[in-house]
Amino acid sequence: MSTARREEESMDTDLLQLLGHRFGDGLVYLREETERVLFDRAVNLGLVTGEGYLTPAGRALLAEHNLD
Repeated sequence: MSTARREEESMDTDLLQLLGHRFGDGLVYLREETERVLFDRAVNLGLVTGEGYLTPAGRALLAEHNLD
C-alpha cells in the first residue's frame, strides 16, 4: 500500500473519530486544538456545518461505519 493511501485512510479514521465527538444535539466538539484541521476538512466535505453541527451526510457516514 502506498504512503499516500495510508495517510488518506488515517485521515478518514481520524475524521470518523472527530464526528463521534458530539453532544446529543449533534454539535461536534474538538478535544484538542490540533483537531481544527480535521474539523475544517469535515466542513469542506459537508459532514459538519460551519457552526459545528453534524449534517445528514455526516450522520450517514457514521451509520455506514456503524458508529451512529
